[in-house]
Amino acid sequence: MPIVVTGLSHRTSPVELRERFAFAEAKIPEALQQLRSNGVADEAVILSTCNRVEIYA
Repeated sequence: MPIVVTGLSHRTSPVELRERFAFAEAKIPEALQQLRSNGVADEAVILSTCNRVEIYA
């Protein structure tokens, strides 16, 4: 089973871009459900902090 990782960090992107991709904690369950229902991933993890956003699927 392959694992795909995508993300942005303070090293790769300006703060304005990271803010556009940031997930509020309350929105993460909905985003994970959308990944599953759209067939993107059966399982996924979203890590969103002030310095980075990462999606593991």
